[in-house]
Amino acid sequence: MGEEVQAYHLEQRARGVSPHTARAQKGDLGKLHEHAIRAGWEGWEVTPRTLRGFALELGNRGLDPASQARILSTLRGFFTWLWETGRITKNPASGLRNPKQPKRLPAFLTEGESRALLDLPVAVDFPTARLACLLELLYASGLRVSELVGLDLQDLLFDQRTLRVLGKGRKERLVPFHAQAAGVLKAYLGFRSGHLAAKALPPSPALFLNLRGGRLTPTSVRAMLRGALAAAAVRSRVSPHALRHSFATHLLNRGMDLRAIQELLGHASLSTTQRYTHLGLEELARTYEKAHPRAKS
Repeated sequence: MGEEVQAYHLEQRARGVSPHTARAQKGDLGKLHEHAIRAGWEGWEVTPRTLRGFALELGNRGLDPASQARILSTLRGFFTWLWETGRITKNPASGLRNPKQPKRLPAFLTEGESRALLDLPVAVDFPTARLACLLELLYASGLRVSELVGLDLQDLLFDQRTLRVLGKGRKERLVPFHAQAAGVLKAYLGFRSGHLAAKALPPSPALFLNLRGGRLTPTSVRAMLRGALAAAAVRSRVSPHALRHSFATHLLNRGMDLRAIQELLGHASLSTTQRYTHLGLEELARTYEKAHPRAKS
């Protein structure tokens, strides 16, 4: 049975699965293999009921629903491969469902916290100007970090104050940015040019550069943002992605149409954007409690 697990792992790597995903899949299938040995399976030709027993064991171990869902996703991929390659006659995992996931509202900053964060960096050199620009553009446009670092100079449409963004599924969208963000962006571009000249670095199409003149990576940007969040003494356990959530939440609270926010965020489905209506209703309830004459009694 272990031979099939190893063969599947090697095929996944050959298909270009990332090393991180491949390691996770190997660990997941290791758990399945251990369970199969304990349960006395004589091969992978098992029934859906047998696999549900493995899924039940995952829950009994105390694994959270997200971890269970990842393992079961790996299991479905493995059994589909076994079936497609003729190693089993039926796919017992085709109807296997994930456990219900708890609905989590996205964390976001208040408007005051956002102002404190954006006012923190003082642009006196290339690194500080870059940080100020990263923060301002993320909050002004609601971009994902990966979308932000993917921007090239040619994606800046200053006349229209618009960014040309390549999002998920390589779908292109246009996202506006406000006048204050344009000012911060122009200041950064001046420091960017000065940095390239001072270090005798070759020109680069990338908007955001590292100190060596290469394109910034999402990992580097997230590290910078976490440092800025800590320096601004913003609440703990708020990720850099919270700026994107804050962008959407504040626009919704100030009356922007949900479908317009969907377009700005690049969500394929409105249901994804509707998570923010829950946050909007919470704000509405707080306003109601403060304003209604009978609410204070």
